[in-house]
Amino acid sequence: MKDYHADQSALWTIMLSVCLAASGLIALAGAVLDRWPNVMWGVIIVVCVIAAIPAFCILPLYFRMLSCTVTSSGITVTAGILFRRAQSVRFERVQFVQILSGPFDGAFGLNFVVLHMYGGHLTVPFLNRDDRVSFAALLQQKGVFHAP
Repeated sequence: MKDYHADQSALWTIMLSVCLAASGLIALAGAVLDRWPNVMWGVIIVVCVIAAIPAFCILPLYFRMLSCTVTSSGITVTAGILFRRAQSVRFERVQFVQILSGPFDGAFGLNFVVLHMYGGHLTVPFLNRDDRVSFAALLQQKGVFHAP
């Protein structure tokens, strides 16, 4: 039995993206609403709160709760903060495997493995490069994934 957990660099990447988007909205609010300072500061405070709650509260909890467990017979992905969701699939049910990674997958941890089967799919999100390679090797060993 092997456990895989979400890569922390993916968490930092998403948190940085949320903060950059919020700072862009704050700069836009400062430029557009400079004639009405009360409205401008209200918008800035609302944007800060709306950006801070997901970036610093919800995302770290989600990444802490996200896990993938591989047993001898199948894979289980567990996620969720308030409501936990566990999805399981047996290896013999998998039709094909799709590995999604970008040009900066090693630095940002934005790798996904999607297991397709009849009636749906199971996504293993935010793997780091080493976990993605070992996960693909494990799937290849089980006869599910045939890498070129």
